[in-house]
Amino acid sequence: MKEFVTTFKSLLDAGKLEEAKQLLSTFGSLPESAEERAELKLFLTDMYVSLSNAVSQNYLDTLHDAIAKLKLLDAKDKEIDEKARLVTARASLMQ
Repeated sequence: MKEFVTTFKSLLDAGKLEEAKQLLSTFGSLPESAEERAELKLFLTDMYVSLSNAVSQNYLDTLHDAIAKLKLLDAKDKEIDEKARLVTARASLMQ
């Protein structure tokens, strides 16, 4: 079981998802003791936390990108408004 967990984790870390999926399909046929079940539970908990953190980080990265784009749009909007006010002021002075 320890070899399975080590191999599975190294495949995931290397980004070899298809190989990890194939290895996971053999999981049910592995002999296991109480200690190995405990190790597996720890591994699954670690994997869950790692995946959850990765998803959260991806969400934060996307959110920060969106905020930066909104700030840029807000600055452009203010620039356009200022130019429109100047054009309006110039037009009123010419009359």
